[in-house]
Amino acid sequence: MPATNVRATRYSEAAFGVARGAGTIDLWVESLDRAAQLFGDQGAAQFLTSPVVSPDRKQAVLSELLPGLSREVQNFLALLTRRGRLNLLPDIVTSFGELVQESRGIETAIVTTAIPLDDRQKTLIASRLTQKVGKAVQIETRVDPSILGGVVAQIGDDVIDGSVRGRLERLRRTLIA
Repeated sequence: MPATNVRATRYSEAAFGVARGAGTIDLWVESLDRAAQLFGDQGAAQFLTSPVVSPDRKQAVLSELLPGLSREVQNFLALLTRRGRLNLLPDIVTSFGELVQESRGIETAIVTTAIPLDDRQKTLIASRLTQKVGKAVQIETRVDPSILGGVVAQIGDDVIDGSVRGRLERLRRTLIA
């Protein structure tokens, strides 16, 4: 998992507490994702993080660009705006998502293969990893041709290396020893 900013983690924990208390976690996920997507546009990101633009103007633009947000999410975005912390929103969304996954007992595995996986292969790998760790596993895939073949799965700090490159390296170490 990518490390997130400590401030972003604190904000996400506070938001998650509100969302869990109100039973609106899915609504928050969708709303925060929509807000964070604004940072995908360089012009919008520059505007929203500019110290020259007043917080009131930023809030007005956010309300215009993100209609239909719940009062709680609007208040959260207003708080970030007033404190000059809108730049943390992408990290907050990442951390919030991790909290949601943790609360639902879902692990995220980063699965690296030499070639892209099709949906059937992804399902099979997720199923096998679920059996191995005893929790539901959601996978994020990465492609790295240097592993030559096979699969490398990282779940938290644990790495399962079933790659051809890994096997060759283990064989090399055995032969040298």
